[in-house]
Amino acid sequence: MAHLFSPITIAGRTLRNRIVMAPSTSGYASLDGFIGDALYEYYLARAHGGVGLIVTETAYIIPPDTRNTRAHIGIHSDLFIPGLSRFVKALHGGKTTALVLLDAPASLAHLDTSTLQEAAETMIRAAWRAYVAGFDGVMLSSVDGGMLHQLISPLSNRRNDQYGGAITNRLRLALEIIEGIRQWLGPKFIVGFRLIAEEFVPNGLTLQDARLMAGRLAITGVNLLDVMTDSRNEIKIARFPGWRIPLASSVKRVVPDVPIIGSGLLGDPLLANSVIQDGSVDLVMLGRSLRSNPYWAHIARIVLESNTTPIPVSMLP
Repeated sequence: MAHLFSPITIAGRTLRNRIVMAPSTSGYASLDGFIGDALYEYYLARAHGGVGLIVTETAYIIPPDTRNTRAHIGIHSDLFIPGLSRFVKALHGGKTTALVLLDAPASLAHLDTSTLQEAAETMIRAAWRAYVAGFDGVMLSSVDGGMLHQLISPLSNRRNDQYGGAITNRLRLALEIIEGIRQWLGPKFIVGFRLIAEEFVPNGLTLQDARLMAGRLAITGVNLLDVMTDSRNEIKIARFPGWRIPLASSVKRVVPDVPIIGSGLLGDPLLANSVIQDGSVDLVMLGRSLRSNPYWAHIARIVLESNTTPIPVSMLP
């Protein structure tokens, strides 16, 4: 069996393979946050297409600003639970493990301490809704300018309280959220974290910061790390197949017992398999390859089992 298709167990839940669907915007979410047929079918196609783990696009933990509402998945009210439950049951029917990505569509880094702590409680309640709906876990995020990114990055955090200053302080709220989720939902619920390993700008987050944060996150209860970079700036960066893997591999050496997700133009099945085979990462995350071809996993299996070198154009990164 190809390493890409070997099972892996996280928090007592066994994934059928090492292929992870990235939490990219599908284009099918709705303004009211409820899951409609188009979004349902989009994700279900990837589940039946053979993906081992689906991480949904962002689910908002607070209502979006009505003046600037964007399409989203809602998880900020119990009213969303029935729809989310139907959704995740369908994904499980496709033999796929499912996490929901939690974030907030608001600027929070400037809030006073008590309000910030209330936001943390709001995220913990959102994780509970995901648990009740039947999700296998949640993914928190420190990338893409979201709630935790604003606090963790020294570029945006100018606070002078316990949530500002040193990296350990800037990470504090994330750790409090993870502790809260663990205390409420126990050890058999996956808590993943999208960890930013490099911001590529002066005074931004670095790999050294990421390695320090990874250790703290693991001790606190995170049992899945997705090693990412900041893609919002305009710095020209050489992107080539597997370009983020060295960063992920470096983080893995700090927390060898925590499964690490690697990404970065891994649409070639031979490359995706090799980075798992050589121990660089434990899982691979795909965005554009799965957007363009929901059955990428099935085709990848054929390629690897037949040791075929040519890659179909639709599968290229």
